[in-house]
Amino acid sequence: MSATNSSSTLEKAIALLWELYAEPDGLTASELARRIDIHRTGFYRLIRPFLRTQFVRRDDRRRYYLGFGITALARAVAQPIEGLIAAPIQALANKTNVSVIVVTDTDGILVTISSAKPETPGMHVTVPPGYVHNDNPVANLAVRSLRPPSPEDSADLRKVREQGFASNRSGGIATVIAVPMRLQIVGGETCLLLSSAEPFDIDAVFSAMVETRESILTGINRT
Repeated sequence: MSATNSSSTLEKAIALLWELYAEPDGLTASELARRIDIHRTGFYRLIRPFLRTQFVRRDDRRRYYLGFGITALARAVAQPIEGLIAAPIQALANKTNVSVIVVTDTDGILVTISSAKPETPGMHVTVPPGYVHNDNPVANLAVRSLRPPSPEDSADLRKVREQGFASNRSGGIATVIAVPMRLQIVGGETCLLLSSAEPFDIDAVFSAMVETRESILTGINRT
C-alpha cells in the first residue's frame, strides 16, 4: 500500500469515529460507508480492527456505535489534566453559580476537556468531555484571540484582545462568557467558558474567571 493510500485510509478511519460520535443512535454500514465515501467492501475492512479493539461496537440490529474502548484512551488524556484543573473550575462554578467548561482547539475542532457545574440545586448546563463547540462563536473568538494578530482579524476578534474576554453580551448581561487561556499541557489554544440557562452579570464573574485562570496556570507551572 502506498503512503498516499495509507493516509487516505487513516483519514477515513478518523472520519468514521467522528461520524459515530455525531450519531449516538448509531449508523448502519451503508450509512457509514456513504458518509465517509468508501465502498462497502472497503468499509468492512476498515471497521474490523475497530470492532476487535472495542473502539466501535455493533448491536443485534447491525448498527454501529462508538465502543467502550474509546473511554480508555479518553481517560489517559483527561486524568492528568483533571488533576490540575478540576478543583479550580469547581470552585469557580460554585462561586459564580454558573457552569464552567474548559474548551481547547484540537486541530481546528473545539472540544470540551473538562467541566464543572455548581453544587447548588438548580437548572445548570451540563457539558461532557468530548463535546464539540465549533458552532459556539464565543469559544471560537476566545481561542482565536491567542493566535498572532493579522490584518484580516474581525472587529469582534480585536475587541476580545482588548477586553480580555468574549461574550454574547446583551445589555450587560450574558449567558456565555469566555476568557482565553494558553494551556500548554493540552497543546492548543484553550479558554475558560461560563455558560448558564439564565442570564448573569458579566462584571460579576469576569474577575473570578481571571483569578481562576491565573490559579490554573500557576499550578501547572509548579508541576
